[in-house]
Amino acid sequence: MVRLVWTQKQHIGPSPRTGHAMAFDSARGRVVLFGGDSMQSRLFHDTWEWDGENWTQTEDIGPGARSQHAMAYDDVRQAIVLFGGSPQSGVAADTWQWDGANWTQVADTGPAARSHHAMAFDRGRGRIVLFGGRLADGAPAGDTWEWDGEEWAQQEDVGPPAREAHAMAHDAGRDRVVLYGGLSGAVARGDTWEWDGSAWKQVAHFGANPRLGSGMVFKNERVELFGGLSSLDASEPPTLFRDTWEWDGKRWTLRQDIGPGPRWGHAMAFDSARSRVVLFGGLPVFAPEDPTVGNELLGDTWEHADPVVLRSLILAPSVASPGETVVATVTLTGRAAGTPAVPGQIVTLDSPGQRISDSFPMNIFIGEGSTETQASFVVNQQAAGGFLHNVRATMGASAIAALLNIRA
Repeated sequence: MVRLVWTQKQHIGPSPRTGHAMAFDSARGRVVLFGGDSMQSRLFHDTWEWDGENWTQTEDIGPGARSQHAMAYDDVRQAIVLFGGSPQSGVAADTWQWDGANWTQVADTGPAARSHHAMAFDRGRGRIVLFGGRLADGAPAGDTWEWDGEEWAQQEDVGPPAREAHAMAHDAGRDRVVLYGGLSGAVARGDTWEWDGSAWKQVAHFGANPRLGSGMVFKNERVELFGGLSSLDASEPPTLFRDTWEWDGKRWTLRQDIGPGPRWGHAMAFDSARSRVVLFGGLPVFAPEDPTVGNELLGDTWEHADPVVLRSLILAPSVASPGETVVATVTLTGRAAGTPAVPGQIVTLDSPGQRISDSFPMNIFIGEGSTETQASFVVNQQAAGGFLHNVRATMGASAIAALLNIRA
């Protein structure tokens, strides 16, 4: 099992809380946190931003105090969208937008009032997708809605069973919104569904243990899920999870079992500028009726770096003659890391056992913060024609290959 290295960061920042929401503003390079519950008869309506080193409170005017709302960043319109949640009494049905300076209410019609729902931004179609939640009468919802920046529209009503406290993230590589787990009645679920913009499809029946109140993000090429609670059944002590799972579109894989302590009701976001998963807060116990549970709330900030590996190697042209120049485009899964001594990463191109180019092996450089680079090489005049040849790119332990067809 590959282990991720979680690191506890800043101790100063938002008050300990649960039921808050976070999203990463990629235009400004900030993780934004709003609201939550103190579990001591106080709900929050504060807005905080995390820059990778420090939390800064930026606004306390905007949506009313609430918890169990949902947020997603619309990177087409460069704004964070918030919907619903639980204020001091009842549930909300308002839609707000954060532009980095101000909150603006942009709609008060759309999905029915609810809490414990989930949202994700579908980058391929420029829509925020909302599913499920707990309605005003306490029943779980099973409806799907989309926000296009102007209005909400109800979509498919056939798909995952009605639920609340589930997790969602958009897999940008496969252009699917992924949904996992949640609570249906008294039963925690462990099913995985995907939304392609027109229909829901169940894609897995097993993987991570059934749970609710987890955090989930898409980071580079995989969806990551952390933590959660096995049930709300007080008759048997439920399990609090501290495990990290990844979904690659086909299966769930357990990635690591150390790092943040067990918790549920926390929030997570993926800082794509720094290739970091960020986690804040949550509740490390199950004791909803205990008046002292607020003393147990967490206000810790954790991060882990997602390993950046080679995503693709494209050769143009892919069919070439001896003496012809070929351009190789190398793409990473995230931004290249760097050190003061080497501000970037080195990728080596070669063709082991084959005389494709006199330039091989050749090193190419991807500057810190970049995700792609190009280099050219000339096909060797003596390269064997009429065959497919392997060109390989390596970066540390990561390797990827592409085929070059050399004309006879």
